[in-house]
Amino acid sequence: AVVSTQSTGTCDVLDRSALLPHVTDSDVILSALGFPLAWYNPVSEFKVVAENLSECMRETGKRRVIFMHSWYTKPGSAQYNPSWFVRNIFLKLVIGQTLTGMWESEEYLKTQGHLDFTCILPPQLVNEPVSDMTFTTNDTDYHVPDCSRVISRADCARYMLDIIDNETSYGKIRCIAVNRPPG
Repeated sequence: AVVSTQSTGTCDVLDRSALLPHVTDSDVILSALGFPLAWYNPVSEFKVVAENLSECMRETGKRRVIFMHSWYTKPGSAQYNPSWFVRNIFLKLVIGQTLTGMWESEEYLKTQGHLDFTCILPPQLVNEPVSDMTFTTNDTDYHVPDCSRVISRADCARYMLDIIDNETSYGKIRCIAVNRPPG
């Protein structure tokens, strides 16, 4: 997984030593990484990236990191999805190992007391422009009831930027959604 950085080129985030100079040059880390689907085992790259970032941030004294994952990362949380197909086919069979890999990294992050982390968990991502819709969040369940089940990538980025300095978001696994007008 090679990531482009604004100031210094590209970086293999799975290689801690390659990642270190990029963390050193940053005040805040925002991660919206995705990895290829896996069918039999959790997608381990999510936890590897979390471990690498944690170690680099410990070494450099940096604290703030925000990850973007997905609704339903916690095992069993998809029970709240009313659609049988989405719950039993898509979430379980198609992206189930991706969600498990994300959840494993979230569990790891909870043990890292030196980080001011937030994991935002949006619903289905769509390619739409940024909006001015308000956000609804949920810090206890792995979905946001009574809200839209889609959100634009641009609005996820807007939320990530909005909470950089928000200390009430530190240490949270936070589901987000936008309040879309009916239609």
